[in-house]
Formats: sequence, C-alpha cells, structure tokens
Amino acid sequence: MPGMAAEQAKKRTARPAAQGPSEQKQAQGGLRERLHRLPPAAGVALLIAMLALALPLGNMRALQRATPTPFLRQGDVASIVEDRIDAAENVLSVAGRAGLDEDEIRAAQTAIGDMEQATAARDISRADQALSASISRLTAAEGLGADETAMRRAADDFAEQGSFLRQEARAYNEQAKEAEALYEKLPTKALLREPDVYEGV
Repeated sequence: MPGMAAEQAKKRTARPAAQGPSEQKQAQGGLRERLHRLPPAAGVALLIAMLALALPLGNMRALQRATPTPFLRQGDVASIVEDRIDAAENVLSVAGRAGLDEDEIRAAQTAIGDMEQATAARDISRADQALSASISRLTAAEGLGADETAMRRAADDFAEQGSFLRQEARAYNEQAKEAEALYEKLPTKALLREPDVYEGV
C-alpha cells in the first residue's frame, strides 16, 4: 500500500499544472519580445499591410452606414415600377393592334425586360429612360384610327406612373446625398462601389 501511494504521488507531480496569470503574462511578454526582435523592415511591412487592410474596410463600413435602403425596397417603389411596366405593356398592345413601328415596339419590350431585372436605382432609371423614349414615339404616331382613344388612355396611365416614379426617385436621391458626399472624400473610393442614385431627375 505505501508503494501504491508513492506511485500516485509521482503521477500527480508529473501532471502539468494549469498556467496561472503570471505564466500567461510571461507568454505574452515572450510574444512581444519576438515582435520587437523582428527586423525593422519586416515590422514596417507588417504595419503597412495592416493599414492597407484596415483603411478600405473602415471606409466601406462608413459608406454602408451612410447609404440609404435600396431603391426598390423604399416605400411604394416596387409597386410603382410594376404599374409603370403594366401601363407600358398596354401601350404596346394598342401599338401592335394598330400595326405601329415594330422596331419601336421591340425597343420598348427590351426596356421593359431591363426594368423587370433591375434592382438598383441607376439601372431602373436607364431602362425607364429608354422605355419612355420608345413609348413617346409610339403614342405620338399617326394613323391609329379606332385605337386612338385606347392609346391616349394607355399613354395617360403610363405618364401618371412615370410621375409617381420620379417623385420616389427624387426622395431617394435626397437620402443618397450624404453617401455621395462621403464617397468623394474617401481615400479608398477607387476600391469601393459608387453610391446608387436615380439618374435623370
């Protein structure tokens, strides 16, 4: 029995003790010491690398905080865009029935497809400008005959939805001013995405 007790005592003695606060401080001190022993050039390179990573990340976070909610997710924008597309399609239905310019009809259809896929204010505005140009030429066409009244109603609806969309776009651009101003001041703006705005309002 005494032999067994002595053996257990040896095992307990051999087990490594958990590091206390003093040992942890020594380990940290050793890391600092190793960093201090780095050649000056390596230390400068490490500092530059840290700054090169921290600056763009900080700029990106600041820009994200200043950027408003995406255009399509603001207020009634999504439903207005849908109504604008529906009104344009009504114009195209009348234009097709009246045998108007097929190239203009195809151009309007392409712009509608672009608007349906767009999520950014800038992309929606560009598609809508192209759509407005084609619709304007179609609604101004002569020789509508019996379809003239239907075309006028469809054109009025299209114009009304366009007015609603521009109101929302102006309100959105007002919110985006802070992000635009900040973007111009950021030293790493070339690495960041330019703030989204609605063009042409």
